[in-house]
Amino acid sequence: MQTASRRLTATDVLVARPARPEDAEQIALLSAPFVEQGLLVARPLAELAELSQGFVVACEGDRMVGCAGVAPSGSSLLVYNLCIAVDWQGRGIGRHLVGIAGTIGRELGYGSLLALTRYSGEWFGKLGFSEVPASEIRDEWRALFRPGRRSSLYQLRLISEPSETEARPCADSSRPRSDTVDNLRVETHA
Repeated sequence: MQTASRRLTATDVLVARPARPEDAEQIALLSAPFVEQGLLVARPLAELAELSQGFVVACEGDRMVGCAGVAPSGSSLLVYNLCIAVDWQGRGIGRHLVGIAGTIGRELGYGSLLALTRYSGEWFGKLGFSEVPASEIRDEWRALFRPGRRSSLYQLRLISEPSETEARPCADSSRPRSDTVDNLRVETHA
């Protein structure tokens, strides 16, 4: 009797963990195709090594298949450099990494999660993010924009307003537990 094969998802075989400085080279390699397409900002290896403690990565064995940086921006937490290996896209890894970023943000008391993207914001919308109209972009967020990139800003509220219901980046059973982010330090990077 043959069993039906199913596509592996992020939670089937991956380990999500805080990045280490020695992961900088793999983060750079993973990011390179997206930098070439103009979807991610190019960062030197030394900068990635310095920023690595603010990254969470998804690995299959020794291979890094996804990464996302997180950094404070006022009362919000910014998700940046989110990228997934092409052969692993569509399996929930990005959703899982954004969910971890949301968990970090809630645990550290941030009011919202932010994402800047040149790519379609439709994907972020599926996770509960809303596009922030230009007229509502706070001064503390304006510094996030790089001149000439024409990025859009998306926001996911982490702390409910009294009249709102709580937004959650991962509403399904694959929502990461808080213990997946133990020891992840979030630092301000000038």
